[in-house]
Amino acid sequence: MPKHLPKRGTPTIDMTAMCDVAFLLLTFFMLTAKTKPQETVVIDTPSSISQTKLPDAGTLTIMLAPDGKIFVDMTGSHTRKSLIDDMNDRHRMGLTEEEKVKFANSGSFGVPFSRMKQWINMENADRDKISTGIPIDTLDVNKSELAEWIHNARLAQFRMKQDGKVKDEYVMVVKGDKDTPYPAVQKVINTLVDINVNKFNLITNMEGDPNKAEADKKAKEKEKGGG
Repeated sequence: MPKHLPKRGTPTIDMTAMCDVAFLLLTFFMLTAKTKPQETVVIDTPSSISQTKLPDAGTLTIMLAPDGKIFVDMTGSHTRKSLIDDMNDRHRMGLTEEEKVKFANSGSFGVPFSRMKQWINMENADRDKISTGIPIDTLDVNKSELAEWIHNARLAQFRMKQDGKVKDEYVMVVKGDKDTPYPAVQKVINTLVDINVNKFNLITNMEGDPNKAEADKKAKEKEKGGG
């Protein structure tokens, strides 16, 4: 009796489930992603051959515009919220909880205490109109608004570390434009020293090290000669 052979067909894979998962992941990332706040000031940093890299998180950055105006930016919405709570109580800014949350999710700022409420309630594109820079006083550090922002921001970050919300304390960064007058940079450095911040990083654009390039060239020539 002849054997009955089953009909063989080409196997197929149903991709419907995989497509559903892919679109769900895409939708999730689109809904949860946060756009980076627009920078108040554009800074063209000078070049150097330093290859030291800064961490992606946990930085407090002091920015100096070409005209010497000073701006401050810091990572961590929890730290920023704790900071603005303190500053609002100290200087009676009259901020609501909603305005504090706006500050916590904003980017760099450069206004006096008296204009902070106005700055928070403006659109990003209009904030530069009142951004006159954070006042600095090198004669009396107790009257320097920049010194107070930095000091209290570091305290807020320390509290967040104690609560387990962040891993490390702030890494201090100074980011100046290549056209910023040196006296303006010196004022910032003096302020940091006055509040016992003796370790900070200067941001630059990395360029090739001419000494290293020459050494690599000679090494290649030596290899060719030896071959």
